[in-house]
Amino acid sequence: MTNPTSTDRVRGDCRLISQTLRKLSTPRILVRLVVIVAAAILWLWVSSLLLQFGRGLTYASLASFGQQIIDMLVLINPYLWWVVVALWTLIVFFSVRAWFNGSVEAGRAEPVESDAFRMLCARLSPEVRDVMRWSWLNRDEPFTIGDLRRTLAETRHGRIDKIAIVREQEAILKPSADETDTLSARTVTPVSAPTLIEPVTTPQRSEPEVRIAGETRSTAVPRRPIEPTIGDN
Repeated sequence: MTNPTSTDRVRGDCRLISQTLRKLSTPRILVRLVVIVAAAILWLWVSSLLLQFGRGLTYASLASFGQQIIDMLVLINPYLWWVVVALWTLIVFFSVRAWFNGSVEAGRAEPVESDAFRMLCARLSPEVRDVMRWSWLNRDEPFTIGDLRRTLAETRHGRIDKIAIVREQEAILKPSADETDTLSARTVTPVSAPTLIEPVTTPQRSEPEVRIAGETRSTAVPRRPIEPTIGDN
């Protein structure tokens, strides 16, 4: 965990990151100010034109509708054009806000210049550099101004102490050498000798022999008919 003597160093690193962010963000901030001021001037100019145009209306072309209609329109005429100015204000406001949000997102996604990144990392403490690594979420993309802003916010909110606690807990959970040997011995299974299987011999079956009239024949061989012996009478 962070010791008390490193607190001043961490505060100095935060100031250094803030200065780097201001230096990198100044061009975009100036552009935003110019656009906002120009939009405000445009809104004011158009609003004044709308109000002047509304005040000059007499509705004489609507005389066919009657004097009563014309009097009512003249009465509500200032409010009508203030409604038009309000609609114009909403259009300008939401347009400028959408552009401003897009500019902020584009600024956050802008990569940090290599020279500025190198100089900043050379002056930061190892603990704050660990926070920078933690804040760099997507390693397939370069380190951006948004990552640097997140580094500043996390450093101010105790991310250094949290990283130290995580490392300490990982060291506690890491098994010792004896536990590793015991676990390895348990996972090894003895290999038994192969069992020899003797072939099974099928006993041959002997065929019985039959003796007929002085001849010995096997029942397995088909017999031919026995001719009768004709003796002398």
